Amino acid sequence: MAAKKTARPSRGRPRGAASASAGQLKQLRATVQELRAKLAQATHKRRLEVRLLGEAKRAREQVSRQMSALRDQGRKLAGELKKALTESDRRHKAREQALAKIAELKAELTRKTEELKRKSHELAELARESAHRARAILQEQPESMQQRPAPAAETEPAEVKPPPTETPSDEPGV
Repeated sequence: MAAKKTARPSRGRPRGAASASAGQLKQLRATVQELRAKLAQATHKRRLEVRLLGEAKRAREQVSRQMSALRDQGRKLAGELKKALTESDRRHKAREQALAKIAELKAELTRKTEELKRKSHELAELARESAHRARAILQEQPESMQQRPAPAAETEPAEVKPPPTETPSDEPGV
């Protein structure tokens, strides 16, 4: 048997209008949810941007401090390098002057050593000549010397030996 549909009493609204309102309400709820999601997303994005800006600012300040410190350190190192180079140049000049003075002193030492050798040689020659003359005088006048008594020191002529000469190669420091 077929069941009969009983008619429901209407409540004052047409049936098509209620479903249209429900659809609009559903659509409005979906729009509200979308807008809430977009708002939450925008809020979240804004918070991230603010945090990122704060971090960027802190990082920029830190980099600025580091750059300032490095700049100061660079100035200090440049000053030290300039001072070291100046000191190096000064020491180099002093070394060159010292080497020139050493060469000058060596040349003077060589010249004076040669002069001393020459004078020693001349003195040795003069001593030999003097000894020869003394022998010659003693040999020419032996009779007059025998007649008068002479002191013991005068009877025998002393041989004069030249002083030993030193060469620059004998000295340990030259």
